[in-house]
Order: sequence, then structure tokens, then C-alpha cells
Amino acid sequence: MAYAEQAAQYYEDGYFIADDAFDPGMLAPLAAAARRAVAKVQSGEVVAKTEGISTGGPGDNTRDILGLIAPEFGEPLFAEYLGCQAIERYMHALLGPDLRLGWVAIFAIPGPEAYDTGWHRDFSHEERDGSKTVEMEILGRHRKGVVKWHMALVDDACLWLVPGSQKRYRTAEEREALINEHFVELSDAVQVVLKKGQTVFWNGNTIHRGRASEGMSERLAMMGALAQHRDSDSPQQVAERFVWRMADNICDGLPEKTRLYYDRWRSLQQD
Repeated sequence: MAYAEQAAQYYEDGYFIADDAFDPGMLAPLAAAARRAVAKVQSGEVVAKTEGISTGGPGDNTRDILGLIAPEFGEPLFAEYLGCQAIERYMHALLGPDLRLGWVAIFAIPGPEAYDTGWHRDFSHEERDGSKTVEMEILGRHRKGVVKWHMALVDDACLWLVPGSQKRYRTAEEREALINEHFVELSDAVQVVLKKGQTVFWNGNTIHRGRASEGMSERLAMMGALAQHRDSDSPQQVAERFVWRMADNICDGLPEKTRLYYDRWRSLQQD
């Protein structure tokens, strides 16, 4: 599928799957680096908190690890991956040529642990039970110009979503799932089944759910995002989960492309 066709599918259905969204030779090293990063957080060698990344702590069994580009992790491959040409060409097709930092993180869930996020949209602090007017206004602006992805480091069938729901108001069935009964089945939902090395690019405004798949031995996936950048973009308050990126040492050692993404992001943050 050509990039233009994938971009069209993204804007129509809210997602598409790519087989080649990593530079050759990067997959096995990324999986190894991810396992080391998880082990460092779990042992306390690295403490990854929203307010800062440090070393030496009590250990944490978190399943969602941010801060991977911080030098405390000692894993420069994550920053290299975020800025690699294989990701860049998809982002250019979706967002245009000028990009800034979104994030890179790891999902690490040991099997056969049961987990289920329930149905939701990635609305953060936005109204979750608004009128059609309110919800359509949110869908029209929330995370506009941001594209995120999951890349499976092992086979992964944990993401479910409702294609096209990023463009429309919820149905009565979907409202029940979003507001009251988060763990019901939705008639229009599809399961996104990824083989190791495949990447799903998807819109968090879709109605979606993360659920451990039957027989899952583990979940190990890279999460990433980049944003469209314009020099005229307005300054913004630093999001709470990204305060750690304001540290003086974060840009040290970043590869050229990721450093550009970081510098563009940093230029918009209000101290």
C-alpha cells in the first residue's frame, strides 16, 4: 500500500498497519533495549517519574514507561528510532515535512496477566459525556496534528478500536460503553492483530480498548508519537507527564533529527 493510500485509510478509518516502520537491523536491538529499560525501572536503577528521571530508587512495576530518551536510561537507540527515516516517511505522508517531538515509550505487560482498559477515547481532561456539539468540537481540535503508533516487539493483538469513530459522535451503544459499562462488546469494533515488527499508526480519538489477548505470553511494544510543527504555533504549558523533558541533560547526545524535534518542542514550552 502506497503512503498516500495509507494516509487516506488513517483519516477515514483512524488507523493503518505498516510492515516497515523501522530501519533495517533495528528490531532485535530495540527489543533488547526495551527489556533492559524495563529491568532498570523494575530494579530501581532508573526512576522514571513525570517530574524527573533519576537513578537509584525503590523499583517500580509500572507497565507504561516514559522517559526513554533521558540519558539516565543509557539507551540511545530509542532516540535514534524516534528520528529514523522509516518513521519519518510515514509522518511526512500524514503530517507534512515539519515535525516536533511527541513521545516514545514502552508497554511492558507480563503474561498471563489480565488487563483491560475498557472503552475510551484519549480525551485526557476533556468532557467525556458532552452533547454532540461538544464532542464534535473536541474531536475537531484535540491532538490535532499529532500521530501516534504502536510497534510490536512481540506478537500483539491487544488493541481494539471502532474504525471511523474519530470523525463522529458516539452511538447510544458506544455511549454506554464509554460512560457506564466499559467492558462490554461493541458491535463495530475490530481487533488490531500485529505480528512482531508490525506497526499500527492510529488516532487516539477513536473509541478504543486495550485488552490482554487470549494466550498472551507478554506484551512488549514501542509507543511513539510526533506532531506537526509550525513556527507560528502558540506557546504552551508543559504537560505534567513531560516535565522531565525540561531537564538540562535531555538533549545531550540526541541524534540530529531527534534533537531538531526536541528543540522545536522545547521552544514552545513556557517555563
